[in-house]
Amino acid sequence: MRKNWFIGLLFSATCVLGSSTFARPQQETLTGYVTDTHCGTNCQVTKAMTPDLKCIRRCVKKGSKYGLWSGNKVYVLEPQTNAAQFAAKNVKVTGKITGDTIHIATIEPVQASADSQH
Repeated sequence: MRKNWFIGLLFSATCVLGSSTFARPQQETLTGYVTDTHCGTNCQVTKAMTPDLKCIRRCVKKGSKYGLWSGNKVYVLEPQTNAAQFAAKNVKVTGKITGDTIHIATIEPVQASADSQH
């Protein structure tokens, strides 16, 4: 009887620890431009050195996915419908990163500072 009780206790402890926040991927926040995964960091750029909206939409129409260009890397953004409205914009994305994909929790435009407008 004691052996069964000990096994039950061990199983319960494993379940509790396995479902703790330590076992789950943590949300991260990245800032960058919404581009497409085909062109990525080589996307055509505008005079303002931002990704070209027409290029992004053309690539997505041909099967590419919306992605976040942050640093030297492009992450796929999921769900795609959340990213579409921010194409070619500088954004802050918070979500869980799995491999090369960001599962969006929030996405919002980055406000231009007063210094960058002069």
